[in-house]
Amino acid sequence: MNREPGIGEALERTLEAGQSLVVRRIDLLVAESKLLAQSGGMAVLAFVVALIGWVYLVHGVIDGLAQRYPRFAVELAVGFAHFGLVALLLLRARSRRDG
Repeated sequence: MNREPGIGEALERTLEAGQSLVVRRIDLLVAESKLLAQSGGMAVLAFVVALIGWVYLVHGVIDGLAQRYPRFAVELAVGFAHFGLVALLLLRARSRRDG
């Protein structure tokens, strides 16, 4: 006998399809989070290496200039240069956001 599927069977298939879709989305989310964690880890490592390089560079500049000028003056000048650069970048970012 060839009978038409009832509403109950149709709802059951719809529920199973929805559950299957949710499971697949969770699997996709897990895979994407693993990929993001790996790329994020590389970005953090690159940032740490760049920061250490910058510290060594600034230390070398201070040591080099301290042979010619008083060390406290060189350290103050480098500190003010960093402060000025950060202030300039913040003002520039604010003007782009507002304008």
